[in-house]
Amino acid sequence: MSTSALASHVDGFSNTNGHPQPVDDATIINIQQSTKAVNLENDIVDGLRSQPKYLPSVLLWTADGLKLFDEVTRTPDYYPNYTEIDILKTHVDDIAKNVVSDSVLIELGSGNLKKTMIILEAVARQQKNLQYYALDLSESELRQSLSNLAKVMGRSPYIRCQGLLGSYEDVTVWLQKNPDVASKPKLYLWMGNSIANHPPQEAVSLLATLGDIPGCKQGSTKPSFIIAVDNCRDPSIINRAYSVEPGQCGDFILSSLKHVNALANREVLREDEWALEGVYEEVDRCYRSYYVAQKETIVRFSGEEFPIASGEYVRAMQSWKWDIKQIKDICDNAGLRCSSTWQHKDADYGMYLLEPAS
Repeated sequence: MSTSALASHVDGFSNTNGHPQPVDDATIINIQQSTKAVNLENDIVDGLRSQPKYLPSVLLWTADGLKLFDEVTRTPDYYPNYTEIDILKTHVDDIAKNVVSDSVLIELGSGNLKKTMIILEAVARQQKNLQYYALDLSESELRQSLSNLAKVMGRSPYIRCQGLLGSYEDVTVWLQKNPDVASKPKLYLWMGNSIANHPPQEAVSLLATLGDIPGCKQGSTKPSFIIAVDNCRDPSIINRAYSVEPGQCGDFILSSLKHVNALANREVLREDEWALEGVYEEVDRCYRSYYVAQKETIVRFSGEEFPIASGEYVRAMQSWKWDIKQIKDICDNAGLRCSSTWQHKDADYGMYLLEPAS
């Protein structure tokens, strides 16, 4: 990713001295703590050393991967997208009531912002001043998404927007370095069942870390979360939604292989040597996609060699389907409580307000 366009930013703020920008003047702040390519190479090596092996799912979220995923969300079988939009359209005014005026809203993995626009419009209707930060790993997608947001929101007198280029871990460091932001009331927005792409214990750790920023440990400045979680229990519905067949999620999952090859500057993983398989595993209520080696091979990456047996599975991504009890357990372990729920009227899918337990 190019950082030349970000040269005017110093210590996490733009050349506007940290004042929020109107939507159509939105800037992007590079908050990455280290070179993204280096981090990814280390993560890939860790995954290929593991048993069973995996490729880090962050490889999927390139500009090309995001475009492919956007196509997935438009398919009739991919219920998480349209179900979540239905929840927002039905409950958005109530959801927006939980946004405090003169506060900060940070969206974790913002994507194309189409669902976010519904919330921001409701906040504007309630005439609340809000600084919104869209966090994502792709600079080009952030720019495009913020540009699309500007077309809808215009020069809102209430909503100010900026992009944050970086990861979940980067945003915690950035907040520590910017106490004037950290000290404001904060709400994290985590949609698309993205929190459940992590194992429950990892989700607990992320929630606890994001909620434990110096300068926001007391009173109203300790952050809350609005998360969207897929509670579906029907294997047939889940398997159709996440199918690795072409026309559903197949091309999206294969984009990880292209990303590895781009990082290595050569063809490390040939697409024709891998098949895709995916299955919902009812034991732990998790859908997993896999690359399956079609022959014995050796993957050479970052100066190491990784033998792969014919038929060996390498995990590509996973998506848990938590029920209400699991969500409550995760909240309890992260020092949070679920104070409000917005459930879809027909589907097992909900949005949840998580607030500090004390």
